[in-house]
Amino acid sequence: MFTCLLLMSLPALAEPEMIPMEVFQPPAAVDAPTNVALTLKDGGEFRMEEHRGSPVLLTFWASWCSPCRRELPALGAFAKQNPGLYILAVNVDRTRPDAEQFLSRIRFDLPVAFDPDSRFLGAYGVTSMPTMMLYDSSGQLAWQHTGYSEEKGFEELTAALRGVR
Repeated sequence: MFTCLLLMSLPALAEPEMIPMEVFQPPAAVDAPTNVALTLKDGGEFRMEEHRGSPVLLTFWASWCSPCRRELPALGAFAKQNPGLYILAVNVDRTRPDAEQFLSRIRFDLPVAFDPDSRFLGAYGVTSMPTMMLYDSSGQLAWQHTGYSEEKGFEELTAALRGVR
């Protein structure tokens, strides 16, 4: 009986994690997603409109998201192979210490932004972690994916990138 229950729960382990209600807040009123500014970990701000002319990949993550622990380091390696793509890792934890603790354990070489009030999360309609959104050089959404599979890696992202460069 126990083995049967364990086997039935295995597919759920690969599913993306839903945002807990204590983390998610309804979207704040914003003019458009391009008008939302995020604080960067290393200082400064990220604004989507400042990256027109090149593709941008936003990846939303949280400290409680187990697939994010594998996706972010893999995206760091992917970024090195795709220097024309700007990748921003957007943390949605309500408190920065949670994100900082995650960052001290999981190493990756990507710019990190913080969205503790869920303004960006809500403006982009993200409801599950991890979620990636690829924007073309004109700022239009070209591809979106929720979840992470080590087996598939970034096959779909690579194919989508061919269409936006």
